[in-house]
Amino acid sequence: MQDPAARPATPARRALAWLTGFTLGNAAVAIAIAASNIPFAHLAEHWKAAFFLTLALPGHFVFFGALLGLIPLLLGRLSRRASWMTVAAVVLQTAWLCLLVADAKVFALYRFHLNAMVANMVFGGAMQDQVVFSGTVWGLIALAIATVLALEIAAAWLCWRWIERRPGAIKILRAWWVALAVMLFGQAMIAYYDARGDRAVLSQLPYIPWAQPITLKDSLHRFGVKNNPNSALPVLGSGLLAYPRKPLDCEAAPKLNVVVILLESLRHDALDPTVMPNTWRYAQQSQWFDDHYSTGNATRFGLFGLLYGLPGGYWHPMLAEQRGSAFIGQMKKDGYAMHIYGSAPLYNPEFDRTVFSEVRNHVVNGPRERHSAERDRAIIDRLRGDLAATRPDQRFFGFVFLDSPHQPYYMPKGYPPLFKPMADSINPLEFGPDHDPIPDFNRYRTAVHYSDSLIGDFLASLRASPFADNTVVLITGDHGEEFNDLKQNYWGHNGNFSDYQLRTPFVLHWPGKPPRKFIHTTSHQDFVPTVMQHALGCRNDPNDYSTGRDLFGPAQTARPLLVESWSQRGIRQGDRIYLFDNYGAATVVDRNYRPLPDAKVDPAAVSQSWEMLTRFQQR
Repeated sequence: MQDPAARPATPARRALAWLTGFTLGNAAVAIAIAASNIPFAHLAEHWKAAFFLTLALPGHFVFFGALLGLIPLLLGRLSRRASWMTVAAVVLQTAWLCLLVADAKVFALYRFHLNAMVANMVFGGAMQDQVVFSGTVWGLIALAIATVLALEIAAAWLCWRWIERRPGAIKILRAWWVALAVMLFGQAMIAYYDARGDRAVLSQLPYIPWAQPITLKDSLHRFGVKNNPNSALPVLGSGLLAYPRKPLDCEAAPKLNVVVILLESLRHDALDPTVMPNTWRYAQQSQWFDDHYSTGNATRFGLFGLLYGLPGGYWHPMLAEQRGSAFIGQMKKDGYAMHIYGSAPLYNPEFDRTVFSEVRNHVVNGPRERHSAERDRAIIDRLRGDLAATRPDQRFFGFVFLDSPHQPYYMPKGYPPLFKPMADSINPLEFGPDHDPIPDFNRYRTAVHYSDSLIGDFLASLRASPFADNTVVLITGDHGEEFNDLKQNYWGHNGNFSDYQLRTPFVLHWPGKPPRKFIHTTSHQDFVPTVMQHALGCRNDPNDYSTGRDLFGPAQTARPLLVESWSQRGIRQGDRIYLFDNYGAATVVDRNYRPLPDAKVDPAAVSQSWEMLTRFQQR
């Protein structure tokens, strides 16, 4: 291949060399802005972390700079005028650096980067409850922007002078190959150390604005890269999170065991006498919360909210620091035996590095050589065996995550259909506005019925054990499941925040409490503060470790529910849902996802959600 520096320095190549130099110079400034929040003292103890940041920051900001450069490059090529390219590049880089400065300030205050919620607080009015800028401050902001613009103009002029006076400067084009190699090596480090569970490297990701790491955990595990069980865990007060806010003050000898039975994709209306007869009967003897919502429409956010008592927005910082749930950590401290079973692997999503990070050696994944229905049977049998082998005076925590109701809705071969017609298999490619959902829905309900039969087996074992009268049992789902119920072509989950994808059964059996059906709105966030107070005897204010509320406390019907998905964040408030996209734009819909074009986002709901998302950030 011909050396790029040996080609004639045509005007087009000089323009490309100028854009390269200008982009790299601004990338260096961007790195300096982002690095202003990095506590460099801790890097001296972790050479891998320092090496990773040395690669990741240049790769990250050169990549963003290259994206910004595409528009000026296109303008220059189409107009054949270098001036158009120069003006566009100066304006875009000015805006980019100003955005990074604002982001650095937000990160310094709240320990997360600019996002849709922040943007809506600024432009939607809720920020007025947090920060009010005076005319003087706005004037200083305008002056700062003007100063950055002037410096960018000067830098652009100097870069042109350099290119024109030094013919050899065209060699700077080679920098793109170096930048690509650096970026790829940084991503490779993320993939490797993510598979290893190395907190020293992964905990640096929050310092990189809007980082999108590539992970290959399953593939690397197959090639022998395994999780490091000796990976150091954080201590109270370290890292970016102040979680919990205070040391927990709990009873020394709790008297209640806790069992959580979680079903994948369990929608609210599945709890009826036909589909879930065992759970239905159990609900009549328990505390049944009928208007209950998950913290997200995907497994990671639903399970996270349930066992942390926090919004799903904390997932990424908790994962970066591998900071476990305070609830699980307290039970470990109290000497609870841990029986944790996942039909689907609990390392993907990374629950072994979040919720269960302090007890990851007790996490047992179902046998991979079997399909979900058989794995569900295996883990229920394991938990029943644990009951039989436990001393009457031993406290324990049991957790089983049943996977049969997950698409394509598993059941044992020959399991009789609960309803007809029932689909023999599920083909998502057939889903569409005109697709008949009934056969698929009947298959789903049959899979739930199978899961309920396993729950019935466990409950029978529990009743026959010494633990029948001192065990809290929760039966719920990680989120719901939709079958085009809204007639808007939504299928499955992770698509919207409607009742079909968020509302899930919540049956809580509490020894000594009379049966009761609650009709006020509750959330997955509420489980942890309830158990911490009433089962573990924790005397802290629940705000020290959760954003949820005591399920047995006074009902509060007007509360906003902060919910999470892969692509959106939402706030459910009564009959309205506020949706925030990645650019800060807010849309208001009703609970059936019909647009409400004249409705406004309630600033108070946004402000309360903001407080929940910042409560456990280090200040």
